[in-house]
Amino acid sequence: MSTRLWLYALLLLATPAIQAAPAVYEDRVEDYVVVAGDTISGITRRFLGEETFWEDNWKLNPQVRDPDLLRIGQRLRIIVQRKVIAESAQVVEAINRTEKMRVRPTWEPASSGDRLSAGQGLRTREKSAAELRFNAESSLRLGEFSQVFLAAKETSLRGVDRGSIKVEQGNVDLRFAPLQRPRTQIELITGPSTTAPQTQPGQPTEIRTGATDDGGARVMVFAGRSQVSAGGGQVDVAAGMGTRVADSGPPTPPEKLLPAPQPESAALNWPYANGLLRWQPVAEAAGYLVEVCADPACARLHQREALPAGTTRLQVTPLPLGTHHWRVHAVSTSGLDGYASAAATIEVTDSRVDHLPPLLALRPLSGFVLDPQGAVRLGPAATFELLAHDELAGVARIEISRDGGDWQPWTPTPITLAELRDGRTRFRAVDRLEQVSPALRLDISAIR
Repeated sequence: MSTRLWLYALLLLATPAIQAAPAVYEDRVEDYVVVAGDTISGITRRFLGEETFWEDNWKLNPQVRDPDLLRIGQRLRIIVQRKVIAESAQVVEAINRTEKMRVRPTWEPASSGDRLSAGQGLRTREKSAAELRFNAESSLRLGEFSQVFLAAKETSLRGVDRGSIKVEQGNVDLRFAPLQRPRTQIELITGPSTTAPQTQPGQPTEIRTGATDDGGARVMVFAGRSQVSAGGGQVDVAAGMGTRVADSGPPTPPEKLLPAPQPESAALNWPYANGLLRWQPVAEAAGYLVEVCADPACARLHQREALPAGTTRLQVTPLPLGTHHWRVHAVSTSGLDGYASAAATIEVTDSRVDHLPPLLALRPLSGFVLDPQGAVRLGPAATFELLAHDELAGVARIEISRDGGDWQPWTPTPITLAELRDGRTRFRAVDRLEQVSPALRLDISAIR
């Protein structure tokens, strides 16, 4: 008899007769044909990742007298997969108003360190965000007004975490940073769709999925690849592609995600609290999504705005003193988010809010006299200069409109009396927040 069998027999004799409740597992058992060098423990290690449960495989094969002496070609019944309850997901970040549901239908405040298991949920409110971490290589980030439930979570003895997350509202970002031997398989269930990331060793995966107002879903793959199934159909979505799923029916063919818009400046310095963000337009964009945040990853959200096509600027709500960040996505006609711009910085150095337009005034330069009463008397060759001032944002430009025409940029030069006659010429000043002064129009038609 082998050494292993003798040790097992001695262990049985030395063990007290304590009856412990046997563990209950969900096993998948298949036929296996022995090859050279096989032992029961070696086969167990190959399928389950360790040999702890070799005795269970031996019990499935009562015809085997010695687990270390197998015949080549011998047919065995082997456990190829054994599922046990996995460690629950942990809330690693809960910003602003984030709530958890452990017992339906009660929601309660969530905080970092909370653990959620199957059937429990997490949701975020306005300007809130949260992150769930499943294991060392996978996490799920919730944007504002998002709600998810852990539908299932289990781990096989091979060390692979399997889970299903139901996205009921809003948008979530699933991120994988796989180890050299990926150990995570997580499905995202959004509306009628199921998104299954196809992880590869050492290759990061980033997927965003969200519920749509019409009961469908949208899926965007920014890195890696994924399979999306719905309505009896399935599409393979590679990095840089996305798909949309209606409330019934298969996913649409994958389409290319729009590129990231280019911010006008990577670093802004504002001596006021309510500055203006600008970016370059993206061809084919049906709109833009702008996020202003307290951190580069936009976990702590200040402001989030969905803007229509053709809009390439946003005046932010007042920010506190300090450093902030912002990014912008282009949104396609099918409602898919494109790539985000790199997070640009905003440095707010003055907490005052600029709600006032510039001031604009005319001052005589030449060709005038002051009468004894201090009134200005203009000659036919009088000239003027235009003065514009804005205390906080500063003047961006001065514009001119002649004879009721469109406003055009104007280069400051001395203004002649003829340009002002009959009130047909108007001027206005625009500050860096696009705030416009009242039009300045001077009717001097009576002057000869």
